[in-house]
Amino acid sequence: MTEPHLSQDQIRELSGLLAAKRKELEKLIASLRDVTGTKHDCAILDVADSASLYEMQRRAATLIEQHGETVREIDAALLRLENGRYGFSETSGEPISYERLKLIPWARQGIEDSD
Repeated sequence: MTEPHLSQDQIRELSGLLAAKRKELEKLIASLRDVTGTKHDCAILDVADSASLYEMQRRAATLIEQHGETVREIDAALLRLENGRYGFSETSGEPISYERLKLIPWARQGIEDSD
Protein backbone atom coordinates (compact mmCIF):
# COMPACT_ATOMS: atom_id res chain seq x y z
CA MET A 1 0.00 0.00 0.00
CA THR A 2 1.29 3.47 -0.81
CA GLU A 3 1.55 6.32 1.66
CA PRO A 4 -1.78 7.79 2.77
CA HIS A 5 -2.89 10.42 0.30
CA LEU A 6 -5.67 11.85 2.47
CA SER A 7 -5.05 14.09 5.45
CA GLN A 8 -6.64 13.33 8.81
CA ASP A 9 -8.95 16.33 8.30
CA GLN A 10 -10.03 14.97 4.92
CA ILE A 11 -10.64 11.51 6.39
CA ARG A 12 -12.73 13.03 9.21
CA GLU A 13 -14.72 15.05 6.69
CA LEU A 14 -15.33 12.04 4.45
CA SER A 15 -16.24 9.86 7.43
CA GLY A 16 -18.79 12.51 8.43
CA LEU A 17 -20.20 12.56 4.90
CA LEU A 18 -20.55 8.77 4.94
CA ALA A 19 -22.30 8.81 8.32
CA ALA A 20 -24.65 11.63 7.29
CA LYS A 21 -25.58 9.95 4.00
CA ARG A 22 -26.19 6.64 5.77
CA LYS A 23 -28.47 8.34 8.30
CA GLU A 24 -30.34 10.15 5.51
CA LEU A 25 -30.87 6.93 3.56
CA GLU A 26 -32.01 4.98 6.63
CA LYS A 27 -34.62 7.68 7.27
CA LEU A 28 -35.77 7.54 3.63
CA ILE A 29 -35.97 3.76 3.73
CA ALA A 30 -38.13 3.90 6.87
CA SER A 31 -40.50 6.38 5.18
CA LEU A 32 -40.67 4.24 2.05
CA ARG A 33 -41.46 1.16 4.13
CA ASP A 34 -44.49 3.04 5.45
CA VAL A 35 -45.63 3.45 1.85
CA THR A 36 -45.10 -0.20 0.96
CA GLY A 37 -47.00 -1.26 4.05
CA THR A 38 -50.06 0.85 3.23
CA LYS A 39 -53.18 -1.27 3.04
CA HIS A 40 -56.24 -0.14 1.15
CA ASP A 41 -59.87 -0.99 1.34
CA CYS A 42 -60.94 -2.22 -2.08
CA ALA A 43 -64.52 -1.19 -1.34
CA ILE A 44 -63.45 2.44 -0.99
CA LEU A 45 -60.93 2.72 -3.80
CA ASP A 46 -61.89 2.53 -7.43
CA VAL A 47 -59.78 0.61 -9.94
CA ALA A 48 -57.69 3.66 -10.91
CA ASP A 49 -56.94 4.53 -7.27
CA SER A 50 -56.02 0.92 -6.55
CA ALA A 51 -53.68 0.80 -9.56
CA SER A 52 -52.13 4.10 -8.54
CA LEU A 53 -51.50 2.84 -5.00
CA TYR A 54 -50.00 -0.38 -6.34
CA GLU A 55 -47.64 1.58 -8.63
CA MET A 56 -46.60 3.87 -5.77
CA GLN A 57 -45.84 0.82 -3.60
CA ARG A 58 -43.87 -0.81 -6.41
CA ARG A 59 -41.77 2.32 -6.90
CA ALA A 60 -41.21 2.62 -3.16
CA ALA A 61 -40.01 -1.00 -3.03
CA THR A 62 -37.57 -0.30 -5.87
CA LEU A 63 -36.22 2.76 -4.05
CA ILE A 64 -35.84 0.75 -0.85
CA GLU A 65 -33.73 -1.76 -2.76
CA GLN A 66 -31.59 0.96 -4.38
CA HIS A 67 -31.09 2.90 -1.14
CA GLY A 68 -30.32 -0.34 0.69
CA GLU A 69 -27.56 -1.09 -1.81
CA THR A 70 -26.07 2.37 -1.22
CA VAL A 71 -26.20 1.80 2.55
CA ARG A 72 -24.29 -1.46 2.03
CA GLU A 73 -21.71 0.44 -0.07
CA ILE A 74 -21.39 3.03 2.71
CA ASP A 75 -20.94 0.28 5.30
CA ALA A 76 -18.20 -1.24 3.14
CA ALA A 77 -16.51 2.18 2.89
CA LEU A 78 -16.68 2.58 6.67
CA LEU A 79 -15.05 -0.83 7.03
CA ARG A 80 -12.29 0.25 4.61
CA LEU A 81 -11.80 3.34 6.79
CA GLU A 82 -11.31 1.10 9.82
CA ASN A 83 -8.81 -1.20 8.11
CA GLY A 84 -6.81 1.53 6.38
CA ARG A 85 -7.82 0.69 2.81
CA TYR A 86 -10.21 3.61 2.32
CA GLY A 87 -9.55 5.87 -0.64
CA PHE A 88 -7.74 3.32 -2.77
CA SER A 89 -9.15 1.77 -5.93
CA GLU A 90 -10.19 -1.85 -5.57
CA THR A 91 -9.28 -2.29 -9.24
CA SER A 92 -5.86 -0.69 -9.56
CA GLY A 93 -4.83 -0.03 -5.96
CA GLU A 94 -4.15 3.59 -6.89
CA PRO A 95 -5.44 6.45 -4.71
CA ILE A 96 -8.94 7.74 -5.45
CA SER A 97 -8.94 11.53 -5.69
CA TYR A 98 -10.25 13.53 -2.75
CA GLU A 99 -12.56 15.39 -5.14
CA ARG A 100 -14.18 12.11 -6.27
CA LEU A 101 -14.51 10.91 -2.67
CA LYS A 102 -16.21 14.17 -1.71
CA LEU A 103 -18.80 13.52 -4.43
CA ILE A 104 -19.14 9.77 -3.79
CA PRO A 105 -17.54 9.01 -0.41
CA TRP A 106 -18.26 5.28 -0.85
CA ALA A 107 -16.48 5.10 -4.23
CA ARG A 108 -14.55 1.86 -4.76
CA GLN A 109 -12.66 3.01 -7.85
CA GLY A 110 -11.04 6.13 -9.18
CA ILE A 111 -12.47 7.79 -12.27
CA GLU A 112 -9.50 6.42 -14.24
CA ASP A 113 -10.58 2.86 -13.38
CA SER A 114 -14.12 3.24 -14.70
CA ASP A 115 -15.00 1.82 -18.08
